[in-house]
Amino acid sequence: MAEDTPDWKKRLKGLGLSRKRNPAPARPAGPAGSRSTVAVGLEGEDEAARYLERHGVEILARNVREQGSELDIVGLHEGTLVFVEVKRRRSDRFGAPAEAVTETKRKRIVSGAVRWLARNRSDERREIRFDVVTLKDDTRSIEWVPGAFDATDR
Repeated sequence: MAEDTPDWKKRLKGLGLSRKRNPAPARPAGPAGSRSTVAVGLEGEDEAARYLERHGVEILARNVREQGSELDIVGLHEGTLVFVEVKRRRSDRFGAPAEAVTETKRKRIVSGAVRWLARNRSDERREIRFDVVTLKDDTRSIEWVPGAFDATDR
């Protein structure tokens, strides 16, 4: 291309034209004052933690990040160390909350639990359990599923 030849943008501008851009996809408008997904998720985790505490779980840690995984709640229930995944949904319209705990998610949770255990060594031997707590906004329901999966589900 010769040096004196303007680039395509300048040529269009010189002709009084402009390139039309595809508009950004429309995002569904939430209700006025709607909260972010993260905020709603954290509120769900708070509610789940209170529920678990009322049912005898001692909360040891929350929102633990371990190399590519996040542990929502780590607790102790009747001598068993529990790693709890919390899932909150508005309704079952796009599937039940527990369905969001996919095989990939379970692998990440187990991997995070292994790392958490390595960093938090104890002389005590404890059973380990992986639980799921689901919250549904439309019915205001909470369901706790002890032993929802185990490390062999990897």
